[in-house]
Amino acid sequence: MSCQAEAEGLASPPWSADSPERCEEHEESLSMFCLDDLEPLCKQCAAVSHAGHRVYLLTEAATDCKEELRASLNGLKRKMIQFEKVTQSCELASRHNQAEAKLTEEHVKKEFESLHRSLREEEAARLLALREKEEEKKREAEGRRDRMNQVIKSLEEKIQLIEEELDAGGDGVEFLEHYQDTMNSSWTDSREPQRVCRPLIDVAKHVGNLQYAVWEKMKHIAPYTPVTLDPRTAGQSLRVSRGLNSVHITPGPSQGLEQSLDAAVPFPANPERFHPYSCILAREGFDSGVHCWEIEVFTHCVY
Repeated sequence: MSCQAEAEGLASPPWSADSPERCEEHEESLSMFCLDDLEPLCKQCAAVSHAGHRVYLLTEAATDCKEELRASLNGLKRKMIQFEKVTQSCELASRHNQAEAKLTEEHVKKEFESLHRSLREEEAARLLALREKEEEKKREAEGRRDRMNQVIKSLEEKIQLIEEELDAGGDGVEFLEHYQDTMNSSWTDSREPQRVCRPLIDVAKHVGNLQYAVWEKMKHIAPYTPVTLDPRTAGQSLRVSRGLNSVHITPGPSQGLEQSLDAAVPFPANPERFHPYSCILAREGFDSGVHCWEIEVFTHCVY
C-alpha cells in the first residue's frame, strides 16, 4: 500500500477508527477508506461515488498508514544520521586542517629561518672578505705611498744640494775640487718608479653573478628529493616525516605527519587514504618512462 504519507507530511490524520465524525451526505459513520482518493468514507459513498476504487475498512487503513509512516520515519532518521555523520566528518576534517596548517606553518617558518640564517652567514662572510680585501689594498697603497715619499724626499735633498752648488757661482779650481763630491751626492738609481700596480678592488669577484653563486652554494644545504610523499594517502600504521621524504610504521593509528597533532584531533577517514593497508603514494605521478630511486630501509629488532 502507498498512502503517500511522506508527500503529505508526517502529520497524523484527523480521523481514527472510532471517529465520531459522520458522512454529511448519508449521515453514516465513516467506516471505510478510499486508497485512491486517500479519504475516509461511509459504506454508501464507497458503493456509489467510489465504485471501482480501492476501498477497505478504516481500521485496517489506519493500521497500515501508521506502519507506513513508521517506516518513513525510520528512513528519515537513518538519513538524518547519515547527514550528521557527514557533518561530523566535515568538522573533523576542519579541525584536522587547522592543526595541520599550524604545524605546516611552523615547519615552513623553520625552513625559511634556516635559509635566512644561511643567507645571513653567507652575507657576513662575503662582507668580511670584502672588508679584508679593502684593508689589504689600503695597506699596500699606504706602503707604496710611504716608499714613494721617501724617494721623493731623497730626490728633493739632492736637487737642493746641486742647486746650492750651482748658485754658489764658484768656478775654476774651487768648483772642480767639489765637483766629484757633488756628483756622488747627486747619484740616484736609474730605475724609473713602477707604474704597473693593481690598487683597485676586484669588484666583479665580489658581486659578479652574486645571486647565482649563492644559490649554487645553498644547494649543498638544501638537498632536492625527486619523490615527495603524500600524507593524505598514508595507511593507518604509517607516519610521514615533516620533510615528506621518509615514512615509518607505528604500532598505533596513523596521525599523518611525524610531528604529533592534538590528541583530540584524530586523522579523518579521507577517500585518498589506504585502509587498512600500510601503503602510501607519492605526490608526483608518472604515466610513462622509466624511473628509479634508491630507498634505505631501517629495521629494528626487538628481543
